[in-house]
Amino acid sequence: MRINKTILTIGLPALLMFALLAFFRQSGNAVEAPKAPPAPVAVDSTKCIAQTEYMRANHMKVLYEWRNSSVREGNRVFIAQNGSRFQKSLKTCLGCHATNRLFCFNCHMYANVRPKCWNCHLSPMETP
Repeated sequence: MRINKTILTIGLPALLMFALLAFFRQSGNAVEAPKAPPAPVAVDSTKCIAQTEYMRANHMKVLYEWRNSSVREGNRVFIAQNGSRFQKSLKTCLGCHATNRLFCFNCHMYANVRPKCWNCHLSPMETP
């Protein structure tokens, strides 16, 4: 079995080029670490239902509790520790936080979660 010189002179370099291109193409698709979400727009914290640290850690718990007590028990008013009263609604939160239409989206992308809120509710990104 003889190997043609043309195959060696053209085929081997072409094969090496193909392998190098494939390698660099794969290395260009490396997964980057997610970037932290942009700092939220300043919100008057006297109008918030709880401290920022608490809400960052427990906002889904609060929303689930609000949903359950509002829909299942008819209790639609939340009374904060400072005595302020709020409607148990996403509109309460989005009243301040919707100034940045990507507020929810950026944090959920950063945390790699897919909340089910928008299965029923209109996303701030969809509102005009």
